[in-house]
Amino acid sequence: MPLGSKWQIYCFCDSMRERPRILAVDDEPAIRALVAKIIERAGFDVDVASNGAEAIEKLAERAYAVLVVDLMMPQVDGYAVVEHLGRRGGQRPAVIVITAGDSAAIRRLDGSLVHSVVRKPFDIEVLSDLITAAAKMNDEQKRSRRLDAHGASGDVVPFPQ
Repeated sequence: MPLGSKWQIYCFCDSMRERPRILAVDDEPAIRALVAKIIERAGFDVDVASNGAEAIEKLAERAYAVLVVDLMMPQVDGYAVVEHLGRRGGQRPAVIVITAGDSAAIRRLDGSLVHSVVRKPFDIEVLSDLITAAAKMNDEQKRSRRLDAHGASGDVVPFPQ
């Protein structure tokens, strides 16, 4: 059939996407710098925060694909940051928790909000792999929501006639 008749042709394509941005939160400057370097080497853009209050401010300012957060911090701890994400609703970053705490500390977390938990001291390669997997999972969830909204894969753009 000729174009413009009964059938409409669509081009299914991904729109230009920027690199995922990840937020690293730790009160220890050396750990925060190490985690930021791991994130950068994994190919992601990174922002850092030195405590939970600063993290919550940054989360309000922009969307992040992944949040890497220490549990034990002064002022506002990692638990409060994770709870904040649970209350705020909407699209949330995948959460990776870093902790030196025991199993009881980990059990306090809401498993529906946390992608993974890494104990200090951590293996750099393991953390890098988890960050990459969490970013990929977050991207797939965004694509799935977009599919549901459009009823197709990718952005639906009418093919020029």
